[in-house]
Amino acid sequence: MKKLKALLLWLWSKAKRTTKKQRSYAAAGVVIIFGVFIIYQVLFAAYTAIRNFNPQELVFALGSELKKDENGYTNIIVLGDGGHVRDGADLIDTIMVASIDYEKQAVSLFSIPRDYYVGNDFDASRINELYRNYHKQIGEAGAFNKFKEAAGQIVDLDIQYFVRLDFNAFVAIIDAVDGIEVDVTEAIDDPYYPNETDDGYTTFRISKGLQTLDGETALKYARSRKTTSDFDRARRQQQILQAINAKASDSSTIRSPKTIKKVYEAVEENINTDIELREMIALAGFAKHLDTSHIIQKQINDDPGVEGGFLYTPERKYYDGQFVLVPFGNNFDLIHSFAHLIFHNRDMYINKARIGVYNATKEPGIARNTAYFLNRFGFDIVDIDNEFDAKGEKRYYKESFIRYNTWNEDEETGVITPVHGSTLEGLTHFIKGESVPGDEFRTPKADIEIVLGDDYEVFAE
Repeated sequence: MKKLKALLLWLWSKAKRTTKKQRSYAAAGVVIIFGVFIIYQVLFAAYTAIRNFNPQELVFALGSELKKDENGYTNIIVLGDGGHVRDGADLIDTIMVASIDYEKQAVSLFSIPRDYYVGNDFDASRINELYRNYHKQIGEAGAFNKFKEAAGQIVDLDIQYFVRLDFNAFVAIIDAVDGIEVDVTEAIDDPYYPNETDDGYTTFRISKGLQTLDGETALKYARSRKTTSDFDRARRQQQILQAINAKASDSSTIRSPKTIKKVYEAVEENINTDIELREMIALAGFAKHLDTSHIIQKQINDDPGVEGGFLYTPERKYYDGQFVLVPFGNNFDLIHSFAHLIFHNRDMYINKARIGVYNATKEPGIARNTAYFLNRFGFDIVDIDNEFDAKGEKRYYKESFIRYNTWNEDEETGVITPVHGSTLEGLTHFIKGESVPGDEFRTPKADIEIVLGDDYEVFAE
């Protein structure tokens, strides 16, 4: 942090002696570099801004390659701390894994609910209690490493870094860029939002529709949960991060050295990380290629009817009276399968395919059950029916297969390549069957059609 502060002060002093245009680039660069602590989509604007500032060569020459896992990803756990508005001492409100795929120029965000029970390996606690349980025993760095370890088990990734952001900084950074625009999808009327001293409540209300939020309102919007749920809150938190990215990417909103000073003051006492300054600079270089449409945001929850619904609430008597969330089957199998798609088959969420599921057997209900199962993993199911031939008569098959109806064909070789190859690859983890091109005589209702034969089997690896 000392090196980071020094860089900020250096850029601030330089900004005072530069032209208005240069000050704009410098301010945007510093604010958006700090955006890495918020989330990595902000870094696109960082590179664009800094590359036009005179000391560009000096700044990027200091960059150092980030650590990567065996897949070539850089994985970071981002932690949100309640700061001056707390639900409990030393508890972490927000837990999110960010994974950077350099080859695909993509970032995946995976939110873990704070009540997730991490088991006996971590002092029989919920994940949000890890800092409280460990920082006095093994220090702050050790406690944050426990978060890396626990989250790594949940999402099946090796996590290299942590970032802890106090929400005081969250508020100040949003105010420094004059607020953010958020499309509020559902009105909130929460009479139980904790007050600043945490000894009572205040009412938080916000109307549906496009809203301009200052830092304090954005924080309340991100954290309100008593009248909704932790899962709604995780969705809103990711929405806020996207809004910060949109505002920070607009360099016209960040034009003076005063903005640098505001951000410096916001983060000076409110952020902890084991990302080195030179590694942070390297992240800004990565941002040159980052397309914000390649940012994937997912979460796990306790509703089996929706995407990510792999958790449930057990009876409290088995967990010392605690309210906790645990995975179905009491193992990581389903969550790991979901995480594998998010981190290794990212294209299927970026370029979504419409999927139909069809029953080609005499056993009723298997198409609907399969569709229900696949929906939990984020596959876009648009049609469920029996399999019919061109005359409208039901077809029966012994073997299951997957039919793709959109492809590109090489004019010279005649080789065809499915448009939704990543989705087809993802389906191989669940459906037994070969992938084949569709029939020309048909007018399909979906890009990909799963046809379930007598060997029907759906599984999760």
